[in-house]
Amino acid sequence: MVTRKIIAASWASPLYAFLLSIVEFTKQTRVGISFLESVSGFLLLFTIYLAYSFPVILTYGVLTSWLSDWLAKRFNSDRVQWFISFALHILFGLVLSWLSLLAAILFFFIDRRLINRMDVTKRAAIRSVFIPIGCLLVAMGSVYLIGVIQDLFVRFNAF
Repeated sequence: MVTRKIIAASWASPLYAFLLSIVEFTKQTRVGISFLESVSGFLLLFTIYLAYSFPVILTYGVLTSWLSDWLAKRFNSDRVQWFISFALHILFGLVLSWLSLLAAILFFFIDRRLINRMDVTKRAAIRSVFIPIGCLLVAMGSVYLIGVIQDLFVRFNAF
């Protein structure tokens, strides 16, 4: 069960960072900034949210999700187990108000989607950890490249 939780955390973290970045970026969009600046700003938000949320989701999320499912298995009915587990995910997700609630809901539904998968092994769990790490590296590299491109535009426009 823990390997499935690690895989769920690995998928939920980038998705959570992406959705949170969209919400925050649309609140802060300014008129008059260039396309590259807006992409860079979005990717920078994504990088920051992913860098901070992945370790928390991987530790706190896996632990509380495992505890939620363990407590829910004490009931006989599958529907009651699903409801109890969901309610406990919501309860544990309310730690940081709506910010962590979104992560808890994403984690729960991704975990439920993985229940019937046959390829949930330790090797798959280890490989899945590279998903958020890869997303983080790609986003950071993109922000760097956008900065280089912007510097080149500034230098060529100076001539």
